[in-house]
Amino acid sequence: MSKKSKEYLLEMNDITVRFPGVLALDKVHFDMYPGEVHALLGENGAGKSTIMKALAGVNRHYEGEIIWKGEPIKAESIVEQNERGISIIFQEMNLLPNLTVAENIFFGRHPTDSMGMVLWDKMNNDARELLDSIGTNIREDALIKDLTVGAMQMVEIAKALSFESDLVIMDEPTSALTNKETENLFEVIEKLKQRDVGIVYISHRLEEIDLLADRITILRDGKYILTEKKENLSREDLISNMVGREIDDFYPRVEVEVGDIALKVENLNQELNGLKDISFFARAGETTGFYGLMGAGRTELMRAIYGADHYDSGDVYIWGEKTNIKSCEDGKNKGIAFLTEDRKTQGLILDFSISENISITNIDALISNFKINLKEEKERNQELVSKLQVKTPSIQQKTLNLSGGNQQKVVICKWLNSDSNIFIFDEPTRGIDVGAKTEIYSIINSLKEEGNAVIVVTSELPELLGVSDHIYVMSNGRISGEFDNDTLATANQKSVMRYATKEY
Repeated sequence: MSKKSKEYLLEMNDITVRFPGVLALDKVHFDMYPGEVHALLGENGAGKSTIMKALAGVNRHYEGEIIWKGEPIKAESIVEQNERGISIIFQEMNLLPNLTVAENIFFGRHPTDSMGMVLWDKMNNDARELLDSIGTNIREDALIKDLTVGAMQMVEIAKALSFESDLVIMDEPTSALTNKETENLFEVIEKLKQRDVGIVYISHRLEEIDLLADRITILRDGKYILTEKKENLSREDLISNMVGREIDDFYPRVEVEVGDIALKVENLNQELNGLKDISFFARAGETTGFYGLMGAGRTELMRAIYGADHYDSGDVYIWGEKTNIKSCEDGKNKGIAFLTEDRKTQGLILDFSISENISITNIDALISNFKINLKEEKERNQELVSKLQVKTPSIQQKTLNLSGGNQQKVVICKWLNSDSNIFIFDEPTRGIDVGAKTEIYSIINSLKEEGNAVIVVTSELPELLGVSDHIYVMSNGRISGEFDNDTLATANQKSVMRYATKEY
């Protein structure tokens, strides 16, 4: 055995993974030292999650060599890898909704007495200690189905840490976390490093990579590109190596003649979600940005406008006409497209094909004599997929097999297939790589140029400032600040955060 192998905690050599019709990984290399944060970067579909699922024992069908603590191993199952000291925080949360937080953390590993009876108090106390260690006040006896997406992510983190592993894989761990939860996670990572635990960190948020990473490995299109110390790579180096090209203008802007007010909300109130006296408008040819911290009420406001949730009082005007939207069907019929923040459960039917997902919003237009016109459906959907450059061998491919960025494009295709003229994007680039982000921004610009009104709800300040023509900031269920045409030039991260933290 080489001296080099003894120094590494982990070596993965020539890892190859094949899916039907797709070479997902092509002889990829990855290694880890004890006590380091090794960032794994690449666009969606580059193979980051695929190689880590091979390491974690989720995907047993791989070729190549894995050396763990100097010894060759075969990753046959996730249970076996957990026992070896390798755990993973999944990007797609892997929790059982009808069980408690504690039961999920210790699922299959419940502490028992000599008679095999579960020691419920010990399990709950151990879960409480883990939750406290990552700085969350989530109740250990709460049911998973009653938690927010961010809280579920914290439970996933606690679960991974419960194995006391020597290597923890974190796949987009902060995508649904608040700023405070993210800070707590970073403190946990620092403590793990001090214990010589290796961290594989996958994220599209390059500012997190700047803060955390010791080394960086970049994959592109299933191939290994480079491994380098963080200090030797600039932000431009990272982006160009990930996408294989230079991105000159990350937030491409277009000047569009502003049209009429497409959506106007006056004095909207909703006691259930704490929305209070909200008034705003969105015009055709503009991108109206909404920002706020977790719990500010942004998503709740958009759901109420679209008809997903009832609001108690207030008026909504669509193209100048007062309207009463009582359901999602009403919202769609009024020309509102709502691209939800959770595309996997609310935006798509993952077991359906790309074509089937696109057709959902306008299936009636394809029906003639009680039959779907399959030829017209194929032509229309293929045109949309080509227009948005969805990377897929066929529109008949299941949507679950697409990368996050391409799934988001399918959601957009679905709504472009409708008769919408007001587009609400809720966290449109969450979990999407930098290359796909610029493509989404270009799509937003195209919608503006076609005379639509676009609303973008985002938790990323650079994105808010980069794409918005008009900004509203929310805090505690209220509009706490606004930057219009006259004041937009004064909008920066500090001024926006001042409004976002305003107390009522």
